[in-house]
Amino acid sequence: MADPAATRPRVDAIIVNFHQPGLTQSAIRSFLDSVGIDPRVILVENEGDGAWAGDLLAREPRIELIANRANVGFGAACNQGFAAVLRGDAQFVLLLNNDAAAATADAVLRLIDPAARAGLAAPRILLPDGRIYAAGGRVEPWRARCRNRGFHEPDAGQYDRPNETPFASACALLIHRRVLEAGLRFHAPYFLYYEDADFCLAARRAGFRIRYVPESRFIHHESASTATPLRPRLLFYTTRNRLLFLRRNYGWPIRLVGGVYLAGVVAVRQIVGPLRGRGDAARATARGYLAGLGLLSGADK
Repeated sequence: MADPAATRPRVDAIIVNFHQPGLTQSAIRSFLDSVGIDPRVILVENEGDGAWAGDLLAREPRIELIANRANVGFGAACNQGFAAVLRGDAQFVLLLNNDAAAATADAVLRLIDPAARAGLAAPRILLPDGRIYAAGGRVEPWRARCRNRGFHEPDAGQYDRPNETPFASACALLIHRRVLEAGLRFHAPYFLYYEDADFCLAARRAGFRIRYVPESRFIHHESASTATPLRPRLLFYTTRNRLLFLRRNYGWPIRLVGGVYLAGVVAVRQIVGPLRGRGDAARATARGYLAGLGLLSGADK
């Protein structure tokens, strides 16, 4: 009798863990419980040896561990996962946040055909309370930003139509193998945030498309992997990387407009932040902006 798995598409999920084994195990379980696919997991541990996963690895042969003693950043960790995918025979790779999970067992399967045709496919991502986290994305270079479409809106059917989207969050994103074979990777110097937007724009320049597939649903426990004590650091990277994103994807007119707009945002935060007891956040955005200015005009880093 033929192996049923042989007729199902092989999908490798890349899940990056950073000191949150409980959430990560839930993400792994939700993916391995998927129906209609042959699922495997590439678990990339940042700043750890993966010892917490010993029992899990012993019980579950479909998981491969890559352990980084240092925190190499989200993009570099995903690139390690991409390399592992290409060493195997998976036709698709799912980027899945460790604080995200498939809402239904067929959520990944619903992305397969759109990703096979377009190259990339993005689900509807919801928050636990039912509001939208992402229904595709928007790129606004004149504001030096990309943002999730529908972010924090009630899910009232306004994004029920499948369509192409200019970018999609790496919280949950299915990528066909041929995208990786074309040489596309995350730009590791982002370290955290905007590497997915940069990747999506590079994929579109290479001739691929990104399909938003609302029938596929995932749940994202927003910011669980980047908790409040880390917020100033995250604001630094978010602000810096908005300018790096402009540097890598747009010419000087857009860089200048976006840079000036972001300068205004940062200036307002320097005034409002301390008044609201968020002086550390205001200082982090200022540091990020100054760091980003060097990237905006300098060589690609």
